[in-house]
Amino acid sequence: MDDLKYLLNRASFEERKALADILKASKPTADSIVDRLCEKSQDAVSYVFNEIFDDQPSYQKIVRRAAKKLKIKCEKYEPASEMEVKIAQKVMATMLEKMTPEQKREMEQQLRETASQFDKGTELLGSTSIFLALTGAKLSGFGIYLLASTTLGTLTGVIGVTLPFVVYTTMSSAIAVIIGPVGWIGAGLFTIWQLTEPSYKRVIPAILFICALRARLNGGFA
Repeated sequence: MDDLKYLLNRASFEERKALADILKASKPTADSIVDRLCEKSQDAVSYVFNEIFDDQPSYQKIVRRAAKKLKIKCEKYEPASEMEVKIAQKVMATMLEKMTPEQKREMEQQLRETASQFDKGTELLGSTSIFLALTGAKLSGFGIYLLASTTLGTLTGVIGVTLPFVVYTTMSSAIAVIIGPVGWIGAGLFTIWQLTEPSYKRVIPAILFICALRARLNGGFA
């Protein structure tokens, strides 16, 4: 968990506060967020057992468990960062299946406008469909940030968390669309995946948040 704590300590206070709100952590600190993430990702028996023996599951194991819930295939030693992207792509693909053609057109227009302002490469704008680019195998940098932020905006409303625009940094215009009518799709996604446990309705958005945060910090997006 040291790598995750290092990432969280690099985040702004507003970002840690938002992630703490998603997980209902007691304080917006790296330690409190990590402890809450561990608690939410385990059943009661496992959590008590690990508390007794002071043995937290690794973040990689937490992400793998979430991926399994979404029926995503991951390699045995696949890095958590790569599994985060697969989870975000699964959310995006499922979301697109539920959107109307009009909703897709509006969202694509907003995402293209955002990408044209902030994407330094051509992996997004060079594609015939920005959705194909975001759900494709080769995705990096701003593409991961855009993907994770978009899917995060779709799910957070379902758990009653309204994230401040500062969390999305460069994406306020696109997010305004996403947390509108498109955001209502989020509840249906949890139903499709049969995620009856309240905990995973918070763990998965938390993983998407960490994915976006990682891409922002590593890519230097202001």
